[in-house]
Amino acid sequence: MRTTTTPELPLPGPGRDGSRVWATLDAFIEGGPALGRKVANSTFLGALFQLDPYDSYHFFLGSHQEGESLRRWLWDKFPGLARRGAVCVGSRAMLQESLSQTRYHCFHLSDVVTRFVQLAQLRNAVAANIFPITGVTHSLSYARFMPEYLKHLWPGASPRDALMVTSESVRLVMGRVFDGLRHEYGLDEGLFPEPRLELIPLGVDTAGLPGPGERWDSMPAPGRHEPAAPEGPVERGRAAKEMRARLGLEREVVFLCLGRISPYSKMDIMPVLLAFRRAEKLGLPKGGYALVLAGWPDEGEDLPEALRGYAQAMGIRLIPLARPTDGERRALYAAADVFLSPSDNIQESFGLTVAEAGAAMLPVIASDFDGYRDIVVHGETGLLVPTLGFADTAETDVQAAFWFENQYHLKLSQSCAVHVPALAGALARLGTDKELRARMGEAGRRRVLERFSWDTVIERYVAFWDELAAVPLSGEQERRFRAARHPQIMRFGEYFRGHFSGVPDAGRLAGITVKRTAAGDALYRGVLPVMHYAGMEHILDQEAVRRMLLAARKPVAAASLVEMLREFFQDKTTPEFAMERASFTLIWALKQDYLECVEQDRDT
Repeated sequence: MRTTTTPELPLPGPGRDGSRVWATLDAFIEGGPALGRKVANSTFLGALFQLDPYDSYHFFLGSHQEGESLRRWLWDKFPGLARRGAVCVGSRAMLQESLSQTRYHCFHLSDVVTRFVQLAQLRNAVAANIFPITGVTHSLSYARFMPEYLKHLWPGASPRDALMVTSESVRLVMGRVFDGLRHEYGLDEGLFPEPRLELIPLGVDTAGLPGPGERWDSMPAPGRHEPAAPEGPVERGRAAKEMRARLGLEREVVFLCLGRISPYSKMDIMPVLLAFRRAEKLGLPKGGYALVLAGWPDEGEDLPEALRGYAQAMGIRLIPLARPTDGERRALYAAADVFLSPSDNIQESFGLTVAEAGAAMLPVIASDFDGYRDIVVHGETGLLVPTLGFADTAETDVQAAFWFENQYHLKLSQSCAVHVPALAGALARLGTDKELRARMGEAGRRRVLERFSWDTVIERYVAFWDELAAVPLSGEQERRFRAARHPQIMRFGEYFRGHFSGVPDAGRLAGITVKRTAAGDALYRGVLPVMHYAGMEHILDQEAVRRMLLAARKPVAAASLVEMLREFFQDKTTPEFAMERASFTLIWALKQDYLECVEQDRDT
């Protein structure tokens, strides 16, 4: 028997007239290291619940484990919302019925390469309304994503659907991808539209990051311990000082590099070390600075220690800190003087840690790359270092299908050069000018609070969902969307019909008569229970079975039985789906020996 420490969440049910219901197919809460996509998704959900702009929130999840994780997180973080019963969690087997019964305000997915188009196909077929579907972009550079991008080009793409791109660079990538796919497949833009591309950045949980008065060097002098609340500036500043002491740091200028410690998924650190050596010749005091390399190396990977050895041989102090906790991460932001992120990898699309560093009042040195240039204003909130990247990738393009993803990403990242002399100049400039660091740090915090705080970002999301929901659709447009069939959705009945001796279409059923068997009699009287496999509870309609067995108490034409079942189901779903359910119910009963054929023409 399963026990729980917190109450269950209600199942999704029909929305009240006029209610605003937000829905998703994803939990947004994942385990494992707190990296990029996972942080972005969990903090998005927290910010949405904090604003709480909707009457209810429906989650249709793929596993019991996802529901359990969401339930525990919700009761821990938002108990008031949970007690209100506003968050409903069900399986995806409930999705079709819920779509037909509830006029959803919008569906939002945690990625654009999961079930975006499949949801649109189901919405178009059965939903009470053509609601907006949106999804957010993360890493875009995996070769295996191309079929998923192609799916977005189809006649059923509604003007109410949108891909939420997190930076201007991502908008350019997706636009070029769609243009390239249309060109290569010869698709007409009018007949094969794509969802709208809307730029809304990721957000930062600024409440969890050090702000004014919370940095290590603004603390009272030793011995002057003023009382403060546990989460107040003094305690956070003390945590920063303790972090510096733990790392063996005194008055050194600390450059913090935080993220995945990997040359194929984040950045190559070797050019950074070479830039530090150059920076010493430009005035950065040797021995007066340290590089803290914090983050997540691959399991069993000794790269951080190897880099420390290289740095030591070059006379550079590098301090690795693997897999920092959330508390350690906050203390690192507060203990550092400059944030460093010269990324060279196209898996990067936004730069969440760069925005976090800005919120923590750190000036940023970053590569002039992807979403970084949306966050950092060169010369105002930090310094952007020029990059020179690849253009001709014909060989890699065809090799990617046969290489591991880390192999072609490593090759591509090694084809991107961050300008080492310019990086050295930036290190020397910020490493020797405390006033400039403070000025840029303050400007960076203002910019993040204005543009990238989750409060601001979620308000933009809500306004955009309202805008999409209000996009007018003519009756002809809605009929066209509802009739659209996506070419990549498997048509089992059409493609596999040759496997069988016969199929129950109208012509084949004309010569078949069926009647209830002894097992069918027992089932109808309730003497024999319905036995079916797990997962069938949302597929097999008990009332339809009862009516079918009642009608078949005497021999009855199979065609008339299917027609009766079709009429029963058409009140519950679309005409096309009703026919499938009717045929399924008949064949299932024959399979389980609740019905039997009593007369069949020889040629059927």
